[in-house]
Amino acid sequence: MDELDELGNPSVSNSILENLNDSQKEAVSAPLSNMLVIAGAGTGKTRVLVSRIAYLIKHYMIEPRNILAVTFTNKAAGEMRERIGLFVGEFLQRQLWASTFHSICLRLLRAYAKQAGLEPNFTVLDTDSQTTLTKRIMKELNIDVKEFKPSEAVSKICKLKEDGLRADDYIKRGRTFGESQYENMCKIYSAYEKICNDENSVDFSELLLRTVELLESNDEIRALQHRRFKEILVDEFQDTNSIQYKFLRLMAGKNSHVMVVGDDDQSIYGWRGADYTNMHKFLKDFDDVHEILLALNYRSSQKILDMANTLIAENSDRLMEKVLKGNIGQGDDVSILNCSNNNCEASAVVQLIAKLHEAGEKYKDMAILYRNNYLSLGFEQSLSMKHIPFVIYGGQRFFERAEILDTLAYLRLLINENDDTAALRIINVPSRKLGPKVVADLRAIGRERNCSMLQAIRLLEAYSKQEGADKALVSLYKKVSPFYNLILQMKEKKENAPLHELVDYVINASGLQEMYALKDAKEGKTGEENSRVSNLGVLVSNVKEFEASMNAQVAKEATAEEAKDINADNSEGSASDGEITSTALEDPLLTYLSNITLVSTSELDEDGSSSTECDAVNMMTIHSSKGLEFKHVFLVGFENTILPSQRSVDIGSDKSISEERRLAYVGITRAKEDLYISYAQNRSMFGNIVTTGASQFLRQIVRSYNEIKKEDRPFKIIPIASQRY
Repeated sequence: MDELDELGNPSVSNSILENLNDSQKEAVSAPLSNMLVIAGAGTGKTRVLVSRIAYLIKHYMIEPRNILAVTFTNKAAGEMRERIGLFVGEFLQRQLWASTFHSICLRLLRAYAKQAGLEPNFTVLDTDSQTTLTKRIMKELNIDVKEFKPSEAVSKICKLKEDGLRADDYIKRGRTFGESQYENMCKIYSAYEKICNDENSVDFSELLLRTVELLESNDEIRALQHRRFKEILVDEFQDTNSIQYKFLRLMAGKNSHVMVVGDDDQSIYGWRGADYTNMHKFLKDFDDVHEILLALNYRSSQKILDMANTLIAENSDRLMEKVLKGNIGQGDDVSILNCSNNNCEASAVVQLIAKLHEAGEKYKDMAILYRNNYLSLGFEQSLSMKHIPFVIYGGQRFFERAEILDTLAYLRLLINENDDTAALRIINVPSRKLGPKVVADLRAIGRERNCSMLQAIRLLEAYSKQEGADKALVSLYKKVSPFYNLILQMKEKKENAPLHELVDYVINASGLQEMYALKDAKEGKTGEENSRVSNLGVLVSNVKEFEASMNAQVAKEATAEEAKDINADNSEGSASDGEITSTALEDPLLTYLSNITLVSTSELDEDGSSSTECDAVNMMTIHSSKGLEFKHVFLVGFENTILPSQRSVDIGSDKSISEERRLAYVGITRAKEDLYISYAQNRSMFGNIVTTGASQFLRQIVRSYNEIKKEDRPFKIIPIASQRY
């Protein structure tokens, strides 16, 4: 019989446990303690996390504001909040902190900006701004951008920050083996760090590093977080890097409980700093950790799971051996397509897609997954020839388009006049006949007076009114004053206009609307959905939606009970020291700019932002497919030099091969009903015909079933000797 509450109704906590399997129930209803939940692919980890949070609130009576839930994407955080709201109600859900690592750190830095060495109106640099800034630095340092790409320098800076290294730390560490650009990087990183400090800006990696430094150095702020967060839950823990793990340890107090959920078998981001051994460290660094294994798969047929289990069993560095068991039946055999060449492979895959569609299957339920982007071309061409619609994940994102970046640069200047990176982007966009010399002279004044470009114009304005003023400087002011006055007009508009009206005003007053309309007309894109002008309109609509959401949030927060909660927090720490503020007190433009930077940066590999609701075949790298699932999956290019990559083979370490094997495992476990694995004996690569053959991973799987009758194997091998299938 169900447990009853004092009114004789089935208890809420008991209802939370309904429809959970035994392992899931164990994780959700466990006593308050540190927990490591090893959740295999498709085992319902998100459901477990959401149910655990609801159970903490309803059964253990933990205040939602005392719970911190950390995810890796804004999309995942939003879904988590929505699902929790179904259990506990919208009011309680709103008090919960459920965000990405970077969003949480941004929130803390806004609250404690002064203590962190920032002004509260600091701006967050997107990837494009980082690259632009780095190009500028390299030009000034006379570093050849052809010899050392700015994007590589940006990646290096981000990696150093994720390792907790400032420029001085990096210089002191010295050159490591194989680091050919060490001297240049020292110069670039030092200059980069200084400019960011001068411009009151932070990049994505800086959010975490600066927050960690703040928590390490300020005992009072750290203690406040310990009192605030009693329960901390982390999703996709295998993807955390060293600085994220350090942040977690700093946020967890002696009386806190931490629950981490992850799967070391799905750790595929080692190349960007993710360290699955954090799961091992967690067992050592936290007391009395309760370990729970989730191995019942709700996604894939058993034959697909058998392939995955056989593959991953070869990895010797697994935290816990697990064998995924399915609950949807054996399913059809996995089809292994042995193709004579890559043209045969593309033709065979597309023919199968066409047959599935003719049988009533939707294109959007199908996915072509590949190790590297260059592999997509042949499939794109074959799909186009068959008039089969497809969408490629990882294309240019909305907030990476030039017209959008130009608009955002204007908006950033309205928040932070120290942002020279933004000023340099749009001081002559649209053209104001301000050549390189004008800009260089203006920047020279800024460097001489230790101020930004906008501040330098303000100094020129005052100077030009003096008798006997230098004619060259007066002339310089006349040239740049229209731009300066434009920014002032926009700032004035910002004070009394709704956010979406401000953005619309900026687009038109700046001349961007007219400039991009002319470009659209020249390219014959006038009126098209993807035209530049259309994108500017979409931006205004996006701002309007954000504005509505923010206004709704402000209205919800304006309750006596929540005000009481805020006051309670303030009693533990001084508001003047940077206490967390409510939405109502935040600058809408500043909040919007921060939010879109968080969305458009860092989630580039796993968020599938190019997805569409139209009926089209999905094409993406295996890395991009993480967290997704499809009814029919075509895992292509499963061959030597590709999966595993040639680089990992050349390195030859168990570590590098193990991650490649995990990548293959992730690809296999995206499939629900049908899995097709294809490889080419010969492949045209970069103008050369290369003999490749089946991946060592595929050969390993086949060998493991050599003693089993063909009819009992979970796969069938189909030879394809011509382009036609």
